[in-house]
This record gives sequence, C-alpha cells and structure tokens, in this order.
Amino acid sequence: MSREAFGPNLRRIRMQQGISLYQIAEATKVSADLWAGLEKNDSSTWPTGIFARAYVRQYAQAIGVDPDGTVDEFCRWFPQGDRRAERVVRGQAELIGHALDWEEQIPPTVEVDRRGAAGQQPQDSNEVGHSTFASLFIRLRRTFDKA
Repeated sequence: MSREAFGPNLRRIRMQQGISLYQIAEATKVSADLWAGLEKNDSSTWPTGIFARAYVRQYAQAIGVDPDGTVDEFCRWFPQGDRRAERVVRGQAELIGHALDWEEQIPPTVEVDRRGAAGQQPQDSNEVGHSTFASLFIRLRRTFDKA
C-alpha cells in the first residue's frame, strides 16, 4: 500500500461496514473532523507519537481491521506516528538548553533461546546484557527500518 492509499482504503472499509464517522467519533471520543482528515491523509491537525498511534488503533478497531497492522502502516507513512526516541530526547535537551551529542543506535539483533535452562550462560558474547524483551524490540525495529 502507498501513502496516498492509506486513508482512502480505511474510508472504503469503513463505508463497506456501514459505519459513519460520527459513530466512530462517539465511540472513541475523538472528533469526526480528525477522522475525516485521516481518511484524506491530512495529518496537519493530528497529534504526534503515542497519541496518534492510539487514535489510529481505535479507528482500526472501530472499523474491524487489524489494529497492529494499521498502526504499523500509519507509522511507516506519516511522521506523526514516529516511534523513535531521538526526536523526543532532542526536544527535551533543547528545552533545558543542553547541547546533545547523541545518536539513536540500535544494537545488532540477538537471537535468544527462551527455552534454555534457567541458569545457562549465553553462548555468544553479543548476547550478554540483552533481555528477551530487548531482543524482540531490536528485531522489530530492524523490520520496520527495512520497510
């Protein structure tokens, strides 16, 4: 799917389901104008970050499509869904007047066998210090970066 097709596809699905923008607005407590903007790919009035992703998730649930896939597509095509920490960290540093010398770096993917024995030491030195959650996050991040 392309960026231009994102909103119109959601609108088409919503209309096929017989759901009005006002029904979604009432269910989500988000204005119908904001939803109309999403369907037109107009994100000029949209919030950013977690709020934008939460709104898209609510919309997807309301029209009966995969919320995770819809949020992923939104993040791929629109800057409002940006999940990277660097923008936030730089903004906070600017607020307090701190000169920031930092780059967001994603460590290499680490495969961890979660079925291993409880006290077993990692076999590869690259695995040291990475939790299973961190490994999953790293793999997801690399997947999104490739898209």
